[in-house]
This record gives sequence, structure tokens and C-alpha cells, in this order.
Amino acid sequence: MQWPLWDRAVRVIHWYLPLAIAFMWWSGEEGLYDWHSWVGYSLLVAVGTRVCWGIIGSQSARFAAFLASPSAVVAYLRGRPYQGEGHNPLGGWATVILLLVIFLQGLSGLFVTDDVMFEGPLMFWGGEWSGVFAEWHELNWLVLQVLIVLHLVALTYHQLYRKEPLIGAMWWGKTKSRFSLSKPKNTGLALVIALIIAGLLFLLITLVPQAPSYY
Repeated sequence: MQWPLWDRAVRVIHWYLPLAIAFMWWSGEEGLYDWHSWVGYSLLVAVGTRVCWGIIGSQSARFAAFLASPSAVVAYLRGRPYQGEGHNPLGGWATVILLLVIFLQGLSGLFVTDDVMFEGPLMFWGGEWSGVFAEWHELNWLVLQVLIVLHLVALTYHQLYRKEPLIGAMWWGKTKSRFSLSKPKNTGLALVIALIIAGLLFLLITLVPQAPSYY
């Protein structure tokens, strides 16, 4: 028998992130800056929703359920078996770090300008710091690539070597072990949260004063 582990909100966000990040890379390389911007906004919405869901969402989705103490992380790295389901002590913190780096990537993009083809919606407010934000955007992208590679290496290790069906669990949302007796929360609440965040972001990027144009 299989038991629920990851609710639909967690799974949709989880699978959307790599697709959106891949598109962001491609659109940036191809100079499709309008698409690059809009998908970047959607990433901010997705991360913001996941953070909120990590506080009020289903039991297994909450940060409190998988953020272990430093001593637990050290013990896990030293070989202590992890008996629970969901993220292991190291994987829990890796998830939070990934979300943070993705958020910083999107945030810095709001202030970026290359003085030719692209201006972020908050570029004017970045002022003389816009160049710093541009460098931050580039450096943070390198950090994100490293984290993605580490994530894929860890996933391959657990999936193939340790025979832990992580991909299936994240796709179907179920596990063979009974992780929690709590019922997954309605995904509709996560959708409402996403719409609220999207609305606030839309107001921010459309109502904030823009840089004066001399052309």
C-alpha cells in the first residue's frame, strides 16, 4: 500500500522550477528578453508560493517537518541512517538553499540593465547599483548551475545506488511508508496564494515609477 507524501502543490512547483529555469537560460541566450522577464516573474511567484506553503501547507511540505538541526545534518553526513520519508537532513537544507538562490536570481533581474537591450522593471530604483545587480545576476546564475548539478548527482546516487524511488515519489506524491497521518491540504489554497503573490508582483512592476525616457 502507498501513502500520500507530497501534495499536488509541492509537486507542481517542484517540476515547474527546472522547466522554467531551463527556459530562462535559453531565452537569455537567444535575446528573448520579454519572455525571459515574464517567466522570471513566474519563478518569483512559484518560490514565494512554496515558501508560504512551507509554513501553512501540508505537514510534509512544511519546513518544520524537514529542516533538521546542524547536529542531525552532521550525523547524517557521518553515516547515521535516516528513517523518515521526504527530505533527509541534508536534502532539506539543500531545498531551502535552492529556493533562496532562485529567488535571488529573480530578484536581481528586476533591477538589471545592460544599457542596450534590456531593462528590469525596477532598474530606475537600482540607480547606480544596477551594474552591481547585473554582476550579481551573472554570479548567482553560476551558483545556481553548481547547485543544480549537485542536486542531480545526489538524486542519481539515491535513485540508482540506494534504490530510493525519489523521482516516482515526487511525480505521484506517494510513498510505500506511512509518513504522516495528516491529510494533504487542498491545492486550491496554494493557488489562491500564488494568485495573490502574482497580483502583488504585477502591481509592483506596473505601478512603480519608471526611468524617464528621452527618446
